[in-house]
Amino acid sequence: MKLVIIGVSGYAKVFIEAMFLNKENEKFEVAGFIYPRSRKSPIPSQLIENNIPQYDSLEEFYKIDSADLVIISSPINLHLEQTVTALRNGSNVLCEKPIAATIQDAREMERVSLETGKFVAVGFQWSFCEPILSLKKDILDGMYGKAISAKTVVEWPRTVRYYNRASWAGKIMDDYGNWVLDSVANNATAHFLHNMLFLLGDSMDQAAYPETITADTYRANDIENYDTFAGKIKTKNGVDLLFLASHAVKENLNPVFEFTFEKGKVTFDFSKDSILYGHKEDGTIKNYGNPFDNEMRKIFTCIKAVRNEETIPCPIDAAVPQLMVINAVTEEIPITQFTKDVVITGEIEGETLLYVKDMNNILDTCYALEKLPSEMGYSWAKAQPTVNVANYSKFVSAKNWKK
Repeated sequence: MKLVIIGVSGYAKVFIEAMFLNKENEKFEVAGFIYPRSRKSPIPSQLIENNIPQYDSLEEFYKIDSADLVIISSPINLHLEQTVTALRNGSNVLCEKPIAATIQDAREMERVSLETGKFVAVGFQWSFCEPILSLKKDILDGMYGKAISAKTVVEWPRTVRYYNRASWAGKIMDDYGNWVLDSVANNATAHFLHNMLFLLGDSMDQAAYPETITADTYRANDIENYDTFAGKIKTKNGVDLLFLASHAVKENLNPVFEFTFEKGKVTFDFSKDSILYGHKEDGTIKNYGNPFDNEMRKIFTCIKAVRNEETIPCPIDAAVPQLMVINAVTEEIPITQFTKDVVITGEIEGETLLYVKDMNNILDTCYALEKLPSEMGYSWAKAQPTVNVANYSKFVSAKNWKK
């Protein structure tokens, strides 16, 4: 079996390390890596030491070779083109999240996947891990009864350097007119927004679709898009979701979430013991383990799926609801600039950090009370209208934004 990876820096390095560690002892060959020779990022040592061929593009690779699986870890705006190229050249695809910049791009990728008979897996790693999949099966089997609500909060500081690391970072559109929509909710914390929707899907490979969204989006950093997201989502199957995430915070808080069901609760607090627990109404507690363990299981699930030994738990359709939230919010809800009096210039590990005064406590309070900042009366917060997205199928433009 032949694998090809696109990218060498950022998250691609994590993929490369996992491929060469090969903890599951799968049999495969890394047939090449795609990274333009004109670019300057260092090539990972594993690729050099194993004499893995370098190619400027997938098209160049396919002129002389083939691959069973292409792993795409490139900027969001390249996902559509690279996925379609891989599919039409007979390869299956593992595409890193988010699946694409727009819902119509994702649907085009899905169409070509069906046309070619090759799968596209989306790299939301929690959707491939045993703890989440085991929990999802129990939810579908009715162990906890009907879902009522779910909430998640993530507070991850990101420095100015984070937004300067790439030309597309924090951008709504790249320099060539392509949608990127890079944001706190569509990149670093996208996993946790997706996870709520994924766990509430009607089958093991589906996610719940949103029906309405009420969201606040805010910006402290000098970027095009937002670095703070607070949203309430009502799913089509009637579950109320709250998602809170910010990079404009002083202190780090790893994901905390809670699901409420008619017959119990599910909780996760990474800052305590990183274990996912199910609390049943009879008082018993089920330990599902740590969903952060074996995050690269997605690679080996895809390898097995090429051999028809496993199914893909997160295909394109399961990834679309998260993208649908991002697209609808970007199109319908304007970004609010934090007022200067609450933005503080600080430092973290020797790097400049812009954060909002008391934002950690604010998000913690919003999580506890299940409210948005705009519902709490903060001076900088602005309430936005509820958006009906039940039939949303095409992203057109960003609200009140011009290139």
